[in-house]
Amino acid sequence: MPRLAELQRKLRDAIVGGGEASGVVPLLVGGANPAERLAIHRHHYEASLVGTLIGKFAATTWLIGSALMDDAAKAFVSRHPPAAPCIAEYGGDFPRFLAERAETRSLGCIRDFAELEWHLGHAAIAVDSPAIDLQALAAYGDRVADIGLVVQGGLRYLASPWPVDDLMRLYLTETAPDSFVLSATDVWLEIGGSRGAIRFDRLDRGTFVFRRALAEGHTLGVAGEQALEADESLDVGAALRSLIGKGLAIDIRSP
Repeated sequence: MPRLAELQRKLRDAIVGGGEASGVVPLLVGGANPAERLAIHRHHYEASLVGTLIGKFAATTWLIGSALMDDAAKAFVSRHPPAAPCIAEYGGDFPRFLAERAETRSLGCIRDFAELEWHLGHAAIAVDSPAIDLQALAAYGDRVADIGLVVQGGLRYLASPWPVDDLMRLYLTETAPDSFVLSATDVWLEIGGSRGAIRFDRLDRGTFVFRRALAEGHTLGVAGEQALEADESLDVGAALRSLIGKGLAIDIRSP
């Protein structure tokens, strides 16, 4: 009789990885047709995760078609089993995986479109926190450049060489025209949401870089420097006032 850890590994490999089942089948006692019972577990494992991906990427399915999506989801599940117990986090690497497949590689916007959908899914379940005001920064005086800002939990940022936001609006509003030409256009998107409501807005490049840097944990000074490198004409003070005024900052990271 194999040790428990070895048995668990073999069972996991047989179900999750589709590995060799011959070493596991003889150990499945208590019923007839152990190989068929194992196959049922394999089927339910795959079907549940494939269904989860298709549910999370409904807009992407709309874009590429059910057949391509189903094949891609099955391949992803086979190669990338869940790495964490929270199923809500499963699928973060799927946009990249999808873009690397031969069947979808020619769709230049597919990765960014799927990533936009992934971000929207997370924004939809976020809950806004009370925002701070500009007065909260006054106490730091000359040290204000050394502080960081904590932003709303639902905020995400995506830069794309394709207007994937226009494509997403067609899906969400169900107003797809008879024909649609997606021309390469740089867009800088801020994705947000709270309690089921979602939004995705275009920003100018400098504002995008400034807000994304703050969301990534950089200080106001560093965020301002990065933003000015992206757009030297940006008014960093105005960008900060806009961020605070829109209620996007909820706390201060002290230097």
